Amino acid sequence: MKNSRLKEILIPTVSLFVICLCVTALLAVTNAVTKDAIAYQQELSAAESRQAVCPDAVDFEKVEYDVQGVECYKALDESGNLIGYAISSASRGYGGDVKVMTGVNAEDGSVIAINVYDNSGETPGLGVNTSGEKFTSQFAGLSSGTGVTVDKDAGKNPDSVAVDSVTGATISSRAVTNAVNQAFEAYNAVKEG
Repeated sequence: MKNSRLKEILIPTVSLFVICLCVTALLAVTNAVTKDAIAYQQELSAAESRQAVCPDAVDFEKVEYDVQGVECYKALDESGNLIGYAISSASRGYGGDVKVMTGVNAEDGSVIAINVYDNSGETPGLGVNTSGEKFTSQFAGLSSGTGVTVDKDAGKNPDSVAVDSVTGATISSRAVTNAVNQAFEAYNAVKEG
């Protein structure tokens, strides 16, 4: 009787352990196989975003900037002259990090354009709309000397420029404005030397 009870417990336990071990091994193999492809696609997406925010650039040169999560690139024209900066930054949104590429004009520090190139964790139909032209076009021409905030937070920081948030996606909209503010900080730090 005792042996029978032991078998009733032991067989399902061992079976479950073997199944979990196999699934874990398969996940590890899948991760190892796809890791390089995922990294390549992420770099390709960032490169396309750099070109989108600095359309006149023919080359990008990485700038040393020591802030985690922020990457800064010089945007160069065909003669190698500096025309702007493409700055990648991220801020926590509703469902994860929202990655934004901000193009800043080298002459006057104004925003050329922004590109929200990864907001896949945001709510479909709401937060993902922060990558739309209606929202991102509000940033063009803003100065790096001012902060940016969403309209709902305009009273908290009267010195900053307010942009209209995406309806129903205030957290995602704040994430984009925070990322643009990080890009402004990077631009000002790099410009000062």
